[in-house]
Amino acid sequence: MKILFLVLILGLGSASAQEKLLDKIIAVVNTKVISLSEITRIEETLEARKEVSPMIYTEATYTQKALLDLVIRAFIIRDKINTQGYVINDDAVESRIKMTEERLALKRADLLNFLKLKGITYEEYFETIRETMEFNLFASKIIAPLVSVTEQEIKNEYYKRNSSNNALAFKYTLVDFYVAESNLVDKDEKKFLAVLQDYQLTGKLPEEYRTLESNNLENLNEDNISKELGAILKTTSEGSFSKPIIINGHLHAFYVQKKDLVESQEFVKFKEQIQNDIFAEKGKAVTNNWFDREYGNYYIKNVL
Repeated sequence: MKILFLVLILGLGSASAQEKLLDKIIAVVNTKVISLSEITRIEETLEARKEVSPMIYTEATYTQKALLDLVIRAFIIRDKINTQGYVINDDAVESRIKMTEERLALKRADLLNFLKLKGITYEEYFETIRETMEFNLFASKIIAPLVSVTEQEIKNEYYKRNSSNNALAFKYTLVDFYVAESNLVDKDEKKFLAVLQDYQLTGKLPEEYRTLESNNLENLNEDNISKELGAILKTTSEGSFSKPIIINGHLHAFYVQKKDLVESQEFVKFKEQIQNDIFAEKGKAVTNNWFDREYGNYYIKNVL
């Protein structure tokens, strides 16, 4: 009888333990404990969170491990900005929510109904807004100073997006290498380019290219060059040799030192958007590298 009673007790204990395991601890960051139910709840409300905070929830789908990483990052972000004296308290969050309500002409009851339809509680919405405000501070105060976008990068990206646009105009700085055709036994264009590339590195020339000459051409726009040469240069990248071309009995190849897009009204129109796109792409890489370094400053136990 005692044995049976003990078995029953152990059995009940096991059932209770199994119930507790349903909400097991999956990570610890310093003193913060993260449970499986917390990640599961984020999964269940993910679509609503994407609408509230698209800058945090940027991916189409997330694994539980990826969501856990977002929670860990949110903890580190809060710790870092708090260290710098930026604290997003409840009053600040409430003020931001009221601003949103006024902008959308919503009453609090309307907002609560909307959240109910989306399957997310007001408390969860409130904390998501707080995390979004903290993320924006983190991005502007910590990440933004680490990211730079040059004018040339913007122009290069604009050109890449509009490479089939014949209206694009460029300004070039070139080095013109040329040799008389009559001096060449072999007029093979590939050999000419190979000779020039080797000449750049070694300063040496084969005998038949001893008469090679060069000329620096600065700030040439397309009005200063022939249509044939202009078409060749448009397809030549900065830091490369152009396809060889015959001009007045000489074989020419142009080394493109600089290739600048001439600013047009169309370019100016899209410049800011392109700059933002490049900044966002660079910012993502910088952010990932920043966290990779920062993880070492925290006690992180992750069992997921």
